[in-house]
Amino acid sequence: MAIEYILVGVYVLAGFWLIPQLPFIKKAGLSKKELRLLLAFKMICSLSVAFYLGRFMYSDYVINNEEGKLQYDLLLKNPHFFFTDFAGDLKTYGPGRLFETKDSFWGYLRFSLLYKFLAILNIITKGNFYLNTILFSSLVFFGHIAFYRIYIELYKGHKLKILISCFFLPSLLLYTSCVHKDGVIFIAIGLTSYIFHRILQSYKLLKIKYVFAFVLGLAIIFLFRNYVVVAIIPAIVIALLCRVFVAKKRWVLIISYSFFSAVFFLSGFNKSSLNLPAAVAARKADFATLESGNTNIAMNELQPTFISFVLNFPQAINHSFMRPYLWEFRQLPVLLTAIELFIYQLMLLAFIFYRKKPSGTIDNFNIFGLLFLFNMMLIIGYTIPNIGAIVRYRSIFWVLLICPVMCNVDWKSLVSLDKKQL
Repeated sequence: MAIEYILVGVYVLAGFWLIPQLPFIKKAGLSKKELRLLLAFKMICSLSVAFYLGRFMYSDYVINNEEGKLQYDLLLKNPHFFFTDFAGDLKTYGPGRLFETKDSFWGYLRFSLLYKFLAILNIITKGNFYLNTILFSSLVFFGHIAFYRIYIELYKGHKLKILISCFFLPSLLLYTSCVHKDGVIFIAIGLTSYIFHRILQSYKLLKIKYVFAFVLGLAIIFLFRNYVVVAIIPAIVIALLCRVFVAKKRWVLIISYSFFSAVFFLSGFNKSSLNLPAAVAARKADFATLESGNTNIAMNELQPTFISFVLNFPQAINHSFMRPYLWEFRQLPVLLTAIELFIYQLMLLAFIFYRKKPSGTIDNFNIFGLLFLFNMMLIIGYTIPNIGAIVRYRSIFWVLLICPVMCNVDWKSLVSLDKKQL
């Protein structure tokens, strides 16, 4: 047996023993048996996805793994260059073009970091795609736990609903299976969200380790997918303002969101890389130049102007919240994602018509989560002309909507209504 299988086997056995013992995991309130079953489920799902992708598709995940092997060879042969080759892109392209995807230090950095992360994993796995998947899935597990810990504190007595929302959403499981930026971002968002939840509970909980973890999470988000920071920062600030002005949350939401919207469009007068409307329009144009896929959809032209964004707003909402339709594509994978989305839409309708009577104002963390989700959905809807990419990019954000919805629907009233109709 190859040494890498032995090493990963030892890691898995040690992980199943150690992970439930870690303070962060232990404080989730789940039993060791439950934690091990959830971790095993995550690993099995990830391996199933890896098997399908490795055998039947030459996907981005497989390409990433091959690039990781090249970086691993570089690490062995020239470790100094492995850790310093970022300087080449920085010298060539400079620190500007922050949100650009081409001819940009920042645009190429996210890929370099991912490949180097894989190279580190390859020290143990020797580049084996399936073994890398096992290791990566165990790391992503911490992101799931972070969201579970948040929502189990907000919604005591809703354990099953929170477990389903945090661990069993199909697209989330799929796109955080193999090593990719989505999984890394999910871990970072989970870390940042958990620390921010603690801050919202009490400023007294603001310890040095929390500040460090919060900054680390934001830094990872920025380095791997910097435009996500544009979506998360306004959500953080608005949630903090709502915590300060408790009695005026509605006005805080209206005024502060209007302020950030104005800042977004006023940045259009800036000729630097911080011209946000131009960055969104350029990103949409870059996606349009990619090779046409089987699930491409038509999009209107987007200009970096207020009027153009307003005119494209309905289409952006439609693309991010409504597509794919059930009848839109015949490919089985797309149909399955359409069914998942349709279930979410039914849940949202159930929330609108059968939500529990509010016991008070909306929790500040949910203000943060829903604004963050909405901002990301706008970015996705404005820029991505491909259903497959839309489904992947939004998959890691659904938990911010689905968990609050599931926990606030009066399911007993809904079920009793169905029985009466029968």
